Amino acid sequence: MPLSDHEQRLLDEIEQALYAEDPKFVSSVRSARARSTRRRALIWGSIGTLVGLGLVLVGLIASIVPLSVVGFVLVVGSIGFAVQSLRHPDTSTGPHSLHHPAGRKGGRPAAKVGFRTRMTQRLQRRFDEGY
Repeated sequence: MPLSDHEQRLLDEIEQALYAEDPKFVSSVRSARARSTRRRALIWGSIGTLVGLGLVLVGLIASIVPLSVVGFVLVVGSIGFAVQSLRHPDTSTGPHSLHHPAGRKGGRPAAKVGFRTRMTQRLQRRFDEGY
């Protein structure tokens, strides 16, 4: 059941107050959450990779091509999942998490911005300045 607008505003205010009062606590909770999520993703990625390799081997030994294909897809997907979790440790995509920029001082954007975003912003600035 989603929160009402009033409840959502109260939750945002509580988050902002928490960040303003104790930023060390917020950053420690954020880093602990990111580490546990990353560790869990790596474990599942490695388990999926091992199971996929097992399926590929069994499929090759038993001459069951579809089983080998499923194993290969599982290996590729598991490795992709693990790499994705390493590249983007911030898996919290909800707008009301402790990672939300509204809870930061001064409303500054997140410090880590992707290459494509930086290039787009730079191009937009140049276009706006008339170069």
